[in-house]
Amino acid sequence: MKELEVDGRTIFDQRDLSHYITKFYANLYTSEAHALGTSEAQERCWESIPTRVTEAIYANMTRPLSLAEITEAITSLPKSKAPGHDGIPTKFFQEYVNGVGPTLLLAFKAMLARGLTLEYINKGMITLIPKSGDHLKLGN
Repeated sequence: MKELEVDGRTIFDQRDLSHYITKFYANLYTSEAHALGTSEAQERCWESIPTRVTEAIYANMTRPLSLAEITEAITSLPKSKAPGHDGIPTKFFQEYVNGVGPTLLLAFKAMLARGLTLEYINKGMITLIPKSGDHLKLGN
C-alpha cells in the first residue's frame, strides 16, 4: 500500500501508513461488538459452556492426538485459506494429507510432550487486499 486517505488527507509516508493501519486493526480487533443481537448471542454462548468439566469432557480433552483428527482438520479447512508463515497453501496439505499427516502427528505429539510450540504457531498475518470502492480508504 503506497497511500491512504484519512480524514480528508492522504498519507504517503510508510511510517505513518504503518502506524495508522496498526492502530486501525488494533482498535478493530479489541473493541466490543455492538451488532444487533450480540448480547443475546454472547449469553447463549456462555450458557452452552459447562460450569464443571465432567469426566467425559476431561477424557475427550486429554486423549492422545490421532491421525484421524489431523486428517479431519486438514480436509475441513477452506480450500481458499491463505498460507501461514511457512507459505504452504492449504491445497498442498489437502492433496498430500496421507503423506504429511503422519509427520504432522509426530511433530504435534513431540510439541505436546515437551510443552513447547513454535513461536509463530499462534500468530497470524494480515494482508490488506482492496475489494471495491476507493482504494485510498482503509475500510474498502
